[in-house]
Amino acid sequence: MSAYPQGRAGRLWLRRRIGLAEDAAELLQRKLAILRDERDRMRLLASRTEEQWRRCCAEADEALLRAALLGGRRVLPLSCGGRLADVTVEYADSMGVSHPERVVFEPPADDAPAPGGIALAPARRACEAALRAACAHAAATAAAAILDAEVRATGQRARAIERRRLPQLRAALAGIEFALEEREREDGARLRRSTRERS
Repeated sequence: MSAYPQGRAGRLWLRRRIGLAEDAAELLQRKLAILRDERDRMRLLASRTEEQWRRCCAEADEALLRAALLGGRRVLPLSCGGRLADVTVEYADSMGVSHPERVVFEPPADDAPAPGGIALAPARRACEAALRAACAHAAATAAAAILDAEVRATGQRARAIERRRLPQLRAALAGIEFALEEREREDGARLRRSTRERS
C-alpha cells in the first residue's frame, strides 16, 4: 500500500508537497549562503584576534619579567590583592543561530596602589590588554564554531530535501500520473467500444 494518497486527490496533494519542498530547499540554500558568509567573517575575525592575543601575551610576558626583575617575584602575587575581574558575554543572532558576539572584560577596580613600584603598573596594563585580547579571541572562535556547526546541519537538511524527499515525491507523482493516464485510456477505450456496440 502506498504511503501517499492515490488518484486525482493524491496528484493534487503531491504537487502541493513538491512545491513546499522546493520552497523549503530554496530557503535553506539562502540561509546556508548567509550562514557561510557569517561563519567566514567570524573565522577571519578569530584569526585576527589570535594574532593580537599572541602579540599582547608576548608584551605582557615581557612587562611581567621586567616587573619581577625590578621588584622581585614576591611583588607579582601581592599586586592583585585577591580582587577578581568581571567578564560578560554578549550574544548576537544570525539567521536564528545565537552565538557570542563579544566578551566584555572589566578588570578589578584599582582602589589602592599596589606594592612593587613603578614597573608593576605597565605590567598590569599589559596583562589586562592580553586578557581583553583573549576574551575577543574566545568570542570569535566560539562564534565561528557555532556557525560552522549550523552550516553543516543546514547543509544536511537541504541535501535531505533535494536528494531524498523531492525525488520520492516526484517518483510518487509520476506513478500516480501514469496510473491516471492508464485509467483515462481504459475509460476512453471502453467508451468507444460502448459507442460502437450501440451503433
